Amino acid sequence: MTMKIWLQSGSALTADTGTPYGRLYEQSLERHMKTVARVGTELETFGIESTPYGKDRYRVSFNIVVSQMIKSVLQAEPKGFDAVAVINTFDHGYYEMRELLDIPVVFITESAMHLACQLASTFSFVTHNEALLLQIAAMAKRYGVAERMVPGAHLGLTYEDFPNMHAQPEDYICRFTMAARQAIAQGATMLMVAGNPLNMFLIDQQIRDIDGVPILDCCTAAVKTAELLVDLRDLGIERSTKGLFETPPPDAKAKIRTLFED
Repeated sequence: MTMKIWLQSGSALTADTGTPYGRLYEQSLERHMKTVARVGTELETFGIESTPYGKDRYRVSFNIVVSQMIKSVLQAEPKGFDAVAVINTFDHGYYEMRELLDIPVVFITESAMHLACQLASTFSFVTHNEALLLQIAAMAKRYGVAERMVPGAHLGLTYEDFPNMHAQPEDYICRFTMAARQAIAQGATMLMVAGNPLNMFLIDQQIRDIDGVPILDCCTAAVKTAELLVDLRDLGIERSTKGLFETPPPDAKAKIRTLFED
């Protein structure tokens, strides 16, 4: 039986000239996902309408991304998808998507953090900028794993660096290695990379550990978690709809969905 998983990005990918690395990232993601998905799982990647300025550092831009991502994923159930995997590092729409979708919804950073706790005693992130590193520290507290996370490091990259990474990979591998060693010196026994374009770049370059400390592929963690939750749902194990994951009644849910219609 085929399983269909909707991969939701937080950028416009190739649709947006503001992210010139979009096509490189999309091609890298497509190649890698073919090796990750199990037989019978179909993965499709979807972007948002446009990438707002500052989406990787400013909360006012976060809200625009969340709205566009919700609008996108609302198409998943009508189109027959079995789960949504959000591959945006900030886990945008964490509560909102669970309110509006009945199918399993998983988030890349939450999935990776929880998997890291099963694979290592401590973990740390190397990010492309400082703002992202600060946000991830706050997310670790939300997910209840902050005590397992040690201080990470960032590369200080801008959007202009992403196309350059592919043109000059050695320079960026060196920068990443130096940052990763900072995290290892702080006690990290598992490394993770954020955002996902940087993660995909390192996968393309076959960089899977630094000095023997493994790099956990966060995107793969999200995909495999999505497959697992679909399997569990088929066995009758559902997510809770109470507390912070409370969902609106069907009539209210239908009314809210109309807010995202054109």
